[in-house]
Amino acid sequence: MTSFEMEGLITNEEDGRVRLLPGYMFDPTDEVLVDFYLKRRVFFQPLPVQIIPYFDVFETEPWKLPGGDGKIFNERKCFFYNTMGRGLESLDMRVAGNGQWKIVEKGKDIHTPCNKEIIGKRNTLIFWEVQGAYARMTKWVMHEFRLVLIANPTQMSKWAVYRIFMKKNEIGYNGESSNGDRNT
Repeated sequence: MTSFEMEGLITNEEDGRVRLLPGYMFDPTDEVLVDFYLKRRVFFQPLPVQIIPYFDVFETEPWKLPGGDGKIFNERKCFFYNTMGRGLESLDMRVAGNGQWKIVEKGKDIHTPCNKEIIGKRNTLIFWEVQGAYARMTKWVMHEFRLVLIANPTQMSKWAVYRIFMKKNEIGYNGESSNGDRNT
């Protein structure tokens, strides 16, 4: 039993998933996701609790992901590990169920907080629902984090961690809302 379980912050479900108690938010920064969680996963180091499950996020639409009913995603972000082992049709577009994730921001550097060394990269993707010949942009957003390998900084690890959530309002790619107000 971990200290998190003893303190009552998490419970283990019958299917092996970990559930946080209501009000307890798991919302790590980009740096913590890459430098702590992803780095430990890539180098097979133990984590105090397995709070991020492994799941192929490109198997289905975001609302069908484990724990992905709309209510949960409206309240919080969900996180998944995945490997980049399967062939991606395009690096800028990834098919998922009856839709596709399209990259809108590519290769944002993630730095360590102390020495500002680049430790990872983040891509931002938006889910487009495909219906016949038409595609409609949804409010679903995915942040894909990859670890930069120290031995060869031009290479990335096969492992990725994903943060998936639904935008609360309509925001354009330049950060402006649909009524022209700048979101801060």
